[in-house]
Amino acid sequence: MKALVLKSAEQLEVMDVPTPELSAGQVLIKVSKCGICGSDVRYFHGENPWAKQTLGRHIDNPPNIILGHELTGVVHEVFDESDAHLLGKRVGINTWITCGRCDFCRSGQENLCDQTKHLGHGQGWGKMDFYPGGMAEFCPAFASQVYELCENVTDEQATFFDPLIAAIHAVDVGGPKPLDKVAILGAGPIGLLIAQIVKVYGASRTFITDIAPENVTIAGRIGVDYPLKISDSSNDLRDLVMEKTNSQGVDLAFNTVGTSASILESLEILKKGGTLVLMAARQDELGLPLLLLSAERTIRTSSNAMYTDFPKAIELVSTGQVKTEPLITHRFALSDALKAFEMACNKNKSGAVKIIIDCQL
Repeated sequence: MKALVLKSAEQLEVMDVPTPELSAGQVLIKVSKCGICGSDVRYFHGENPWAKQTLGRHIDNPPNIILGHELTGVVHEVFDESDAHLLGKRVGINTWITCGRCDFCRSGQENLCDQTKHLGHGQGWGKMDFYPGGMAEFCPAFASQVYELCENVTDEQATFFDPLIAAIHAVDVGGPKPLDKVAILGAGPIGLLIAQIVKVYGASRTFITDIAPENVTIAGRIGVDYPLKISDSSNDLRDLVMEKTNSQGVDLAFNTVGTSASILESLEILKKGGTLVLMAARQDELGLPLLLLSAERTIRTSSNAMYTDFPKAIELVSTGQVKTEPLITHRFALSDALKAFEMACNKNKSGAVKIIIDCQL
């Protein structure tokens, strides 16, 4: 089969690889579409964002990872006869599964399991010739983690379920209340999804910032109240938030950027008793004035997602409460995946927000 293989850092190749052989509990997906995630770009550059986010340390990536964890497709083959009813079904795919045995799994914190197997990430599989992922004609999936799709959810919409469950979990970590005022720093796909979810939860005003004009334009299209294009040296966000909140600040902020400057900016716009949820960390250390944590302001972090978030994601998309189509800016065939990655790695030049790959072309 054809697949996009990360042979080593910054060494990508579309190549022929063996079709995966199934193990107990797995089904084989004929992949229709797969999105490129920001973490795919980080893997390309030699980072391991899963380990950094979940384990708090760097782990070297193995060679020959088939990238892609935002996939959907049709069940082509099953290992267990009990899964035969899935054959031919178009499915959404939760692309990770945990050990089920560790203290985290047994206490309902499966998002923190050290032994997670995750498609497209090369983690938890042991030694393999090629680590499975969604940017391929076929991909194994966990039978317990596939969900039949209703007709009103398209394949392209279904590629957003993975980032959407991460966004849902982050929102749950933040714990928004009806009528809260919410700011999101970073209008990439995760930020744009969070902006919509907090509205579902009852947020009265939403703010979002980005340096890319394309992302800010999309934010306006999906209903963000105050989308704002900023520069690196701008105080525009703080001025806008204080103007629109009677100088109190926002109840809740989400930071998807992860730089020290953006984290400080997030804290500066929090009201007393407010919460900041960090979604990314670009630097190893952070220095900040402790007065920014006065008056019961809280910093929390969000890691991965929960199993229960996937049905919520399907509901949000199928009912139209979260819109994904405006986020899609580019489409490529799998045979042109190198061009797609070049565009994803140069978003400032390309204007790309979400790139979708057709894995059967």
